[in-house]
Amino acid sequence: MSVTSTDMPAPRPWQRRIVVALAVLAVGHSVVLAFWLSPQSPVRQVIGGRALATYVNPYFEQSWSGLAPNAQFVDESFLVRAQVRDDDAGKNRVTAWVDITAAENDALRHDLDPARTHLMARKLATNLNGAMFGLNAKQRALVRETYTKDPTTLLRGRLLAAGADRRAAVETYMTYDLMATRFASMYAQARVEGRVIAVQYRVGRRTVPPVSEVATSSLRDKDFRWFTFGYRLGYRASFEAQSAFDDYVKD
Repeated sequence: MSVTSTDMPAPRPWQRRIVVALAVLAVGHSVVLAFWLSPQSPVRQVIGGRALATYVNPYFEQSWSGLAPNAQFVDESFLVRAQVRDDDAGKNRVTAWVDITAAENDALRHDLDPARTHLMARKLATNLNGAMFGLNAKQRALVRETYTKDPTTLLRGRLLAAGADRRAAVETYMTYDLMATRFASMYAQARVEGRVIAVQYRVGRRTVPPVSEVATSSLRDKDFRWFTFGYRLGYRASFEAQSAFDDYVKD
């Protein structure tokens, strides 16, 4: 009866050499970082701060802000304004821009489990920014036009005519344009007196500064890159849907 051995085969010499080399590199790297982080000392002076900096920067430099639980690398914004009709006075007016994402940030600052409804504006901004980066320059110019009298189906056709090779990007944008128009209409209707007849939205995006600037600037110091869209015909929601949205806005 044969017996199968369960003993592991002995490592080969070249395997031992690789493991030893990796261990030496790891120990050496740890020692250099330890000297880099340590206060001034005779040993550190012998090594030289310049030599340590040459090794550590920029490949192993780490900002403590990057380890923070609230670290943020991309910031996006969703703004809305509306044309409102006062039927009693027979006049139209345009509201000021409302930064919905900023309002949500203030409302949810200490909320550990926010409702999904409070994340809608930021998700729309993320999706619309992504859609816009998928369009070409001519298509981006077309979305800035107003569509309150003409249906947005005309916009779809014009976008495809301006770049037939970007059909997927066009369909993606048109989907999020519809969602943003409805969201903006219901949000504006919940905040204003009168009848919302048209809405306009814009989305912004900014990213963290490069590593070379993190010591002097942060994400909040950066300007947004804006995409502004033309007016869209206001969406009239059902009474039940608008009532639920009113509760969300005023929550």
